[in-house]
Amino acid sequence: MDARRKLGSLFLSIGGVAALAVAALAVLLSNAGTAGNPLVTYAVLATAIVAAAIFALWQLVDRSLLRGLNALAGETRVIAHGTETARVPLERYGALTPLPQAINELGEKLALAKSDIARAVASSTAEVEEQKSRLSTLLRDLHEGVLVCNQHHQILLYNQAALTLLHLTGELGIGRSLLQVITKAPVLHTLERLTLRVKEGRHLTHPHGTAAQFVGATTDGRYLLEGRMNLILQEDDGINGYVVTFEDITAELAVLGKRDAVLRAATEGFRQPIANLRAAVETLTDNPDLDNDSRQAFEQVILNECGGLSQRLERITEDYRSIITGAWPMNDIHSGNLINLVITRTNTSGGPKVILTGLPQWLHADSYSLVVMLDHLVQRLGEVTGVRSFDMSAEASDPWVYVDISWEGSPVASSVIDKWMEQPLPDALGGLTVSDVLQHHRSELWCETTRPGHARMRVPVPPSEQLHGHTDHIAPSARPDFFDFSLLHQPIATAELGQTPLDRLSFVVFDTETTGLRPSDGDEIIQIAGVRIVNGRILTGETFSQLVDPGRPIPPESIQFHGVTDDMVRDKPKASVVLPLFHSFVTGSVLVAHNAAFDLKFLKMKEKISGVKFDNPVLDTMLLSRQLQGENADHTLDGIAKRLGIQVVDRHTALGDSLLTAAIFLRFVDMLRDQGFVTLDDAIRSANILVELHARERAF
Repeated sequence: MDARRKLGSLFLSIGGVAALAVAALAVLLSNAGTAGNPLVTYAVLATAIVAAAIFALWQLVDRSLLRGLNALAGETRVIAHGTETARVPLERYGALTPLPQAINELGEKLALAKSDIARAVASSTAEVEEQKSRLSTLLRDLHEGVLVCNQHHQILLYNQAALTLLHLTGELGIGRSLLQVITKAPVLHTLERLTLRVKEGRHLTHPHGTAAQFVGATTDGRYLLEGRMNLILQEDDGINGYVVTFEDITAELAVLGKRDAVLRAATEGFRQPIANLRAAVETLTDNPDLDNDSRQAFEQVILNECGGLSQRLERITEDYRSIITGAWPMNDIHSGNLINLVITRTNTSGGPKVILTGLPQWLHADSYSLVVMLDHLVQRLGEVTGVRSFDMSAEASDPWVYVDISWEGSPVASSVIDKWMEQPLPDALGGLTVSDVLQHHRSELWCETTRPGHARMRVPVPPSEQLHGHTDHIAPSARPDFFDFSLLHQPIATAELGQTPLDRLSFVVFDTETTGLRPSDGDEIIQIAGVRIVNGRILTGETFSQLVDPGRPIPPESIQFHGVTDDMVRDKPKASVVLPLFHSFVTGSVLVAHNAAFDLKFLKMKEKISGVKFDNPVLDTMLLSRQLQGENADHTLDGIAKRLGIQVVDRHTALGDSLLTAAIFLRFVDMLRDQGFVTLDDAIRSANILVELHARERAF
């Protein structure tokens, strides 16, 4: 029963008592024979007045106090559970106004407290999310598998590496038992060891604290794991769980087993053949008068044993090279990055100049030891030949990628190179020699003549184990053959430039990526790149590459083709800023492009706004391909590269396509020379004829 009903019952009880009292008085007076006595009348009237007063008082209390208090209780609940601005309206409560005022003050303080709590929660949540993000990033970047378990071996947290190393597909499963994926005995034994160490307090002084190593395996027994368990302790040193980090050592143990087999073969395996040789030699030495047949028999034994030893030694050497190659840490590295590191190291030491040339390739190598070795070789070559400038490039030729050091001059003799093989390399780890680095890569090196007056040193390196930008299977280019005859039909060059042989000219091979294929309908340049060719060499270190803000969205179908997104070009310079820089880069050079009219159209349409004019002579590899290989061949970049055996790397980027076009163009220069097109004028005249033929074909 609520307070209002209780109070109403109280007033009702008082009224009832008053009524009973009046009834009792009336009975007493009646019995006393005083029925006409005025006191009876007064008593009844007084009782009625008292009852009316009590009822009126109840109405006043109920309306003015109790109902107001009930309403105030409801308003207070609204403040407690409502918004920060919820308040009790004071005008409704009259004499009770001080109470809602006090409630409003409490509401304001409650709102402030809620606001403070909300800010604290938001701050704590942001901090937790930041820590969670850092932890997630840390776990994701770790090469080791990480598993966090409670004391019941249930997995609470794991990283992607754990899935990979355990060779699981899908989710590992939060709450799943670790003992379902890793063999039980090593885990339980290690946990028992650490539990005992903590119980005895030895973890405080133990060199490994609360951690211990163990070797286990996946439950199917296919993969061996080297793990480390670390306990998670509470403040009272109670064990709350543990963290396990682990690596797959299956291959490592296999290498160790193979190494042991090689050591056995190199020691015990040679004992019997050497004993046979020694016995045969001692017999011949101790018996100089042996008959010819016996002597020949012993000599045959010696010959057979020597042959067997030689073959066994070759097998052991091959196995040894396989072991050290598999055990040495290798990673994929871009040849451009590798050679740039060599250039930086050589420049720092004041050695010969190294120029990066050729197409980029991907290698699988120990980049640090390879950089140190290549720098050492350049230094030695400079000392022996007196040459102060070397080209360095990478060329793919199955099954190797050849890192070439080229120079003008003669090859270095093998006897000189042999002396370098066992020289310790400066800054190399563990005193590695040139021979050691080559063995780690299962490689060798040699010098050879490339053409009269030019030589190179070749260092074969294993190719990348994965495809990085190789697009041998990419669909044919969506860019159409673009013939704007006013752009492609060029005047013959000036006498001096036009009569210069192609292999002596400076070229810039360039390419653009665009929002679409219709420059006249508003499509814009989003990337432009170029690479310089000088004296028949692709100067990979002299490139221009710049993203451009097109000032309009890039269509999704174009993004699928070149991979350039709106985010990538946001805040990049406009074409009016980039094209003058590109113009400076190409000044004095002959421009080369594939389907050049397409790219030239975009440049020409921007000449007014950029304030520069692109009037360089232009050669088009697509036209050259039609001239050299016939109309029916595939004249896309991919098709030409496949026919010429040029590996396609980083296709559909402006710089990648420029480098590929440059490699194709150099092959075309050789082919043009064989057909009698030697100078720039020869090439332009041939292109003009082909353009004219196409114009006439389209006219019919």
